[in-house]
Formats: sequence, C-alpha cells, structure tokens
Amino acid sequence: MLTEFFRIYSDGQEPNKYLYRDFPKYYRWFSSQRIWVKRRSTQKVIGRVYAVSPSEGERFYLRVILNHIEGPKSFDDLLIIDGVHYLTFKQAAEKRGFLQEDNSIRECLVEAQSFRKPSALRRLFATILLYCEPNGVRSLWEENYSYMIEDYPSSRSSSSLYVLNKLLHDLNGILMQHKRSINEFDLPQITGGFEDLTNIPSLIEHELSIPISETDLNAVRVLNDCGTGKTFLYKSLLANFQKDGLIMLAIATSGIAANLLPGGRTAHSKLKIPIKFEPLSMCLFSKQSELSTLIERASAIIWDKAPMANRKAFETVDRTFRDILGVDLPFGGKIMILGGDFRQVLPVVIGGTKLQIINASIVQSPLWSNVRLLHLSENMRAQNDDVFSDFLLRIGNGDEPTIEGDMIRISDCMAIPWEGEHSIEQLINFIFPELSSHAYDPEYIASRALLTPLNDDVNKLNEKVLIVFHGVTYYSFDSVADDARNLYLPEFLNSLSPGSLPPHKLTLKRGSPIMLLRNIDPKIGLCNGTRLICHRFGRNIIDAEILARQFKGMRVFIPRIPLKSAEDASIPFEMTRRQFPVRLSFALTINKSQGQTIPNVGIYLRSHVFSHGQLYVALSQGISETTTKVLVRKGSVIGHEGVYTKNVVFKEIFAKLQSSLTITQGESSR
Repeated sequence: MLTEFFRIYSDGQEPNKYLYRDFPKYYRWFSSQRIWVKRRSTQKVIGRVYAVSPSEGERFYLRVILNHIEGPKSFDDLLIIDGVHYLTFKQAAEKRGFLQEDNSIRECLVEAQSFRKPSALRRLFATILLYCEPNGVRSLWEENYSYMIEDYPSSRSSSSLYVLNKLLHDLNGILMQHKRSINEFDLPQITGGFEDLTNIPSLIEHELSIPISETDLNAVRVLNDCGTGKTFLYKSLLANFQKDGLIMLAIATSGIAANLLPGGRTAHSKLKIPIKFEPLSMCLFSKQSELSTLIERASAIIWDKAPMANRKAFETVDRTFRDILGVDLPFGGKIMILGGDFRQVLPVVIGGTKLQIINASIVQSPLWSNVRLLHLSENMRAQNDDVFSDFLLRIGNGDEPTIEGDMIRISDCMAIPWEGEHSIEQLINFIFPELSSHAYDPEYIASRALLTPLNDDVNKLNEKVLIVFHGVTYYSFDSVADDARNLYLPEFLNSLSPGSLPPHKLTLKRGSPIMLLRNIDPKIGLCNGTRLICHRFGRNIIDAEILARQFKGMRVFIPRIPLKSAEDASIPFEMTRRQFPVRLSFALTINKSQGQTIPNVGIYLRSHVFSHGQLYVALSQGISETTTKVLVRKGSVIGHEGVYTKNVVFKEIFAKLQSSLTITQGESSR
C-alpha cells in the first residue's frame, strides 16, 4: 500500500498532496490488484495508519514522518532533508523537528550564543533551569559562561571572581522570582562580597514602598469604567507615597494588568493562591516564609482586575492573612484596594450557568460587606470621542436599546455587513492595510488586532493574515503521564488544541506578532498575555521583541518548554506539550485582550458573544468609532435595517454596586 502510494506521486498522477493517513478519503485500495483507485463518490471515509509502539524502532519513526509529510514520492523523499541523506528514519524525524532531540537544550543555547545578546542569554539560561529540568547543568554552565558575561565590565577592577559572582547573582535574581535559588542546581556558589546581596529577602528587596494612613476600612474597592485612568491613579499613589518608606504590594488577576503596575505580579504568583479551591483552602506559603514577613510589613495591597477573579481566591487570601497576622478582621486588617470594572468579563466558570458565574463573583462573597466603592467617571481611552464613550457605557451597563431580547444595533460607521467569506478579507484589510509593506514594523503591528470570542476563530483569522509572511513551522512533542501502554497515539495528541496550550503545528514568520502563554520572566514583562514580534528563528529558540508597555523594544529569547494542559481543559488526562509557549496574535480571543489598548481593532463575530461583558471588552479596546470595525456573520434581523449582535449583561451584578463615591478626572489625578 505504501509503495503504491509513493508511485502515484512519483508518476505525477495526483496533483494534490495528501498525508498517507488521509489518502483513503480520496482513493480506494483494491487488495487483489494491489492498486489505489481514485474515488468517484464524495462519501466521508476515515483513514487510519496501524498503531506502532516506540519500541519497534524504525517502523515507529517512519510512521511519525508519514503523519507529517504530504505527497512523498519514495522512502528517500522521507530521508533527504536540505540535500542531506540521513541513514535512519529516527535521524530524519529529529532533523525535521518531529522528535525531540536528546541535545535540544544544548542546541538552543548554542543558537542563542550566535545572536550575541548576553543579557537575553542569561535570562534564557535561567528559564531553562526553571522549566526544562536539564541534565548536566554544570557542563551547560561551562559552555555558556563566557557568552553570558560578554557585556560585563572588562576593566582591571573587574576580577574574574567578581564577574563570576555577578553572573551568579544576576541568575539568582531571576530564579528567586519563581521561589528558586542557584543553590538548587549544580552551579558554583556566590563568594567574596556578594553574600550580603543574597541574604536580602528578594521579595522585599524589589517591592514598592508607600504609606497608608490610619483608617478603619478593611477593604477599599476602586470601581471604574474601562479606560478611566485607574492605572494612572495607582502609579500616582505609588509615586506620592513611596518617599515615606512603607511597603505596598501591587498584584493583578491577569499578567497583562500586572505588567502595568510598577513591581506588579499576578495574584496567583505573588500570593501563591492554589489553582483548585477547597472549602478551607489556604495560600501555599508558611508563616516562616519571606512572603509572610513581607505581608506583615505591607501597609496595603492593590489588586487590579479584581472582578475577573473567583471569589474563592479572595476568600483564600482572607483566611491566609488572618492566620499569619493573627488578626480576625477581613484580610487580617490589611487595606485591600481592589481595582477593576464589573462591566468587563467576570470569573471564568467552565461550562457554568449564568447563576454559577454570578455566584463566583466577589460581590457574592461575605467579604463584600466590608467594601467601600469609589467610582472613576471619565473614559480616558476614548476621551476624544464622546459619542463612542457614551456608547461604551450603555453597552457595559446593558442600557443600549435592544430588539428580540438582547440584540443591539452596531452603528453603521463601525459595522461591516456580512456578504460572504470575502467580508473577512475586508475586515482584515481595514485593520491591517498594506500589511506586506508594514510586515516588520513593530509600531504598526502593536497598534492592531482582530478580536473574536472563540479560539477556533482566532486560529482561522491568524492563518488568513499569516499568508503575507514567509517563515518556519515548529511541531510540538506531546505525551501523557503514566501511558506505559501507549494508549494515546501521537497523532491523536497532536490533534488536541486546548486553549491553555500552544498548537502542535506552530507556524511563525519574521514580523508576525505572538502572544506569550506563560509567565516566563515577569520582572521584564514576559507574562501570560504579553505580545511580541518575531525577528529570528532557530530550531530551538525564537528571538522576539516586546511590543508594548515599559519593556517595549526589549529583545528576548524564548525556548521550547514543557507545558501541561490545565486541569479544567476539555481532555480527561493531563497532557504535556513541549513547544514554544506562544500563539500568533494577529487575532486574539476577546477575553485575552482584556487590559490592552489596541487603537485599531476589528471584531469578528462568527457567533455572538456568549458571556457577560464580552462585547463591552471587545469594543473598549478601541479609541473611537472610526478605528473600530465589527463584522457579524449572523447580524441581520428580519424587519430591521442595519447590523445587530447580542450584548450579554448580567445586571444582577450591578445590584450590589448601588452605593458609590464618584471621582472625576481631576480628582483622580491628584
């Protein structure tokens, strides 16, 4: 069967290139004549290549290659790569990137050396220690030492011992952000003058210090509309009070929001909040830890994007603070400043009903009775377009006039009528005009994005835009824990695409934007949700540039790392995917876009939004009607002109927010 498959392509009988496993969809096998005959019917047929265990050696590796290469003409076609004829299918599979090579970590570092960016190489080395569990750490250290110190001072006063200690200290600073230390690895010890630096509790060393006056409030809720200058308010607080030397912690529910706060970290990362909650869950640190000491010394805590977090997270923090501080008051008597906008997306409850989502909100927590509401009133993002700003408020509040229950009309200047698949091209061309001419312009890329509710549509939009570029494809290495009997075939694992993981087949091109899917190095802005632009590619490394915020323009290296599927993913087992922790970001899900400002935004609604605040979040990314476009596939309503879409708003949430103090723009900037 296989050799006859080769013959059809070698003879030029089939112009379309198919995978071997897909060939039965188009051809029928006649075993008596040992030939493939093209099908005339259009009935659906599922092809399957017999399962082969990795213990069967070359047969297994041949199967791996056949599951990736379309239309091969011979066995040699599978073995020849860039003019080199490899002797085994295993070698060929490794060189094509279908298998993880034993020396992939070493090759990753060698590729990074050639880029001559020592600071990025240091961060990469620390990332590998944190995520990749490498063998032979000492040999990796020795091979990369001279490259990691290239930008250190080379004067006579900079002795070799000083340089060694400085490098160890810099690496340790990165590791300490993740509660790890160089002492855990087979590396030299810091000596001779640098000891005192490592004895300073790192969690305290990098914190912002601000004063908070005596007050009887246990929690303050800063409630504001999206884009009203909340981040500016926070930064003003930090700047005004830092001089008094008191500690304030800055955290946020999302990585993007945390990036905007000086010294900010995600709440789960900073406070060690567990992923799964039990009735009496506690944060995962002890009373004797540095973090416990830090919390005792802190005068207040800012928690941004609070409405996105599950109430159980706040209740877990509350129990923990009461315990470590020995004070039976909300949050142990600490002042909590909770920032966010309840018009935006609420806590995600997988498969949850409206009632379950509302019940997961902090407004349903007993802690809410201790909250005082402050309301920032002026939209700073859309301040030059009063009509658009008022429209956003009506959308967020659920006050925009509706028909047929919850359908609102999109203004004609924003709407693109659905006239078929080419309407998608029209939306893309509006948001990314003359893309081929601006393909490598970071400013152009950073200021534009397409938004849509579903991951499937994100992938399709990214593929459409990517056609303009030329680039490289990376394949993941997928596995399941405790699968000794090889129950899960590689192609089955490859076909899975849970939202928490990058795709198995990741096609990237120079100039294409990507979004990070993990918190790699928060100190320099490499958080879940950070957007970057690709510059260069190695087989095991991506050279990318951060697109926005305070680290805009910084070049970083991103390696392949093992990524585990989320516990709430739509698969009944824990899968590990070794891949670059990124996705293309010409298009984003609406939820992922929350917290970003995108001056030119296109919204594609193949299906209507399905949860509270999604339409508001999508529209709020833009700055005016003229720079925002909306394409609704099912936007026609019989008997009504114009384009319509659903606006889902849970007004029950707002009932808890009736009492508030409004702060105008001038007051918020003081």
